[in-house]
Amino acid sequence: MQSRKTLTSRSGFTLVQINILDNSGKVIRTSYEVADHNEDVIGRFGSLTEAESFIKLLSNLNQPSLVAP
Repeated sequence: MQSRKTLTSRSGFTLVQINILDNSGKVIRTSYEVADHNEDVIGRFGSLTEAESFIKLLSNLNQPSLVAP
Protein backbone atom coordinates (compact mmCIF):
# COMPACT_ATOMS: atom_id res chain seq x y z
CA MET A 1 0.00 0.00 0.00
CA GLN A 2 1.05 3.57 -0.48
CA SER A 3 -0.19 7.03 0.37
CA ARG A 4 0.49 10.16 -1.67
CA LYS A 5 0.55 13.71 -0.35
CA THR A 6 1.15 16.81 -2.46
CA LEU A 7 3.64 19.01 -0.62
CA THR A 8 4.00 22.00 -2.94
CA SER A 9 3.76 23.30 -6.49
CA ARG A 10 6.29 25.67 -8.04
CA SER A 11 6.79 26.88 -11.61
CA GLY A 12 4.49 24.18 -12.97
CA PHE A 13 6.19 21.34 -11.05
CA THR A 14 4.56 19.43 -8.20
CA LEU A 15 6.35 17.77 -5.29
CA VAL A 16 4.61 14.67 -3.92
CA GLN A 17 5.55 12.64 -0.85
CA ILE A 18 5.05 8.89 -1.31
CA ASN A 19 4.78 6.72 1.80
CA ILE A 20 4.98 2.95 1.36
CA LEU A 21 2.95 1.29 4.09
CA ASP A 22 3.05 -2.19 5.57
CA ASN A 23 -0.12 -4.22 6.14
CA SER A 24 -0.76 -2.49 9.47
CA GLY A 25 -0.49 0.98 7.93
CA LYS A 26 2.96 1.86 9.29
CA VAL A 27 5.31 3.78 7.02
CA ILE A 28 8.21 1.58 5.95
CA ARG A 29 9.67 3.87 3.27
CA THR A 30 9.25 7.45 2.11
CA SER A 31 10.23 8.83 -1.27
CA TYR A 32 9.49 11.99 -3.21
CA GLU A 33 8.33 12.49 -6.78
CA VAL A 34 8.49 15.58 -8.96
CA ALA A 35 5.79 15.80 -11.61
CA ASP A 36 5.41 18.24 -14.50
CA HIS A 37 2.27 20.19 -15.44
CA ASN A 38 0.92 17.08 -17.24
CA GLU A 39 1.29 15.10 -13.98
CA ASP A 40 4.02 12.96 -15.56
CA VAL A 41 6.66 11.95 -13.01
CA ILE A 42 10.00 13.39 -14.11
CA GLY A 43 12.05 12.53 -11.02
CA ARG A 44 12.05 10.24 -7.97
CA PHE A 45 14.19 10.97 -4.93
CA GLY A 46 15.06 9.45 -1.58
CA SER A 47 15.24 12.77 0.21
CA LEU A 48 13.13 15.89 0.34
CA THR A 49 16.22 18.08 -0.06
CA GLU A 50 17.16 16.38 -3.35
CA ALA A 51 13.63 16.75 -4.71
CA GLU A 52 13.46 20.43 -3.75
CA SER A 53 16.87 21.05 -5.36
CA PHE A 54 15.65 19.39 -8.57
CA ILE A 55 12.58 21.65 -8.69
CA LYS A 56 14.79 24.68 -8.09
CA LEU A 57 17.07 23.61 -10.96
CA LEU A 58 14.11 23.10 -13.30
CA SER A 59 12.61 26.44 -12.27
CA ASN A 60 15.87 28.21 -13.08
CA LEU A 61 16.00 26.52 -16.49
CA ASN A 62 12.50 27.76 -17.28
CA GLN A 63 13.36 31.42 -16.72
CA PRO A 64 12.70 33.47 -19.88
CA SER A 65 16.24 34.88 -19.88
CA LEU A 66 17.65 31.35 -20.24
CA VAL A 67 15.31 30.19 -23.00
CA ALA A 68 16.44 30.90 -26.56
CA PRO A 69 13.94 32.78 -28.75
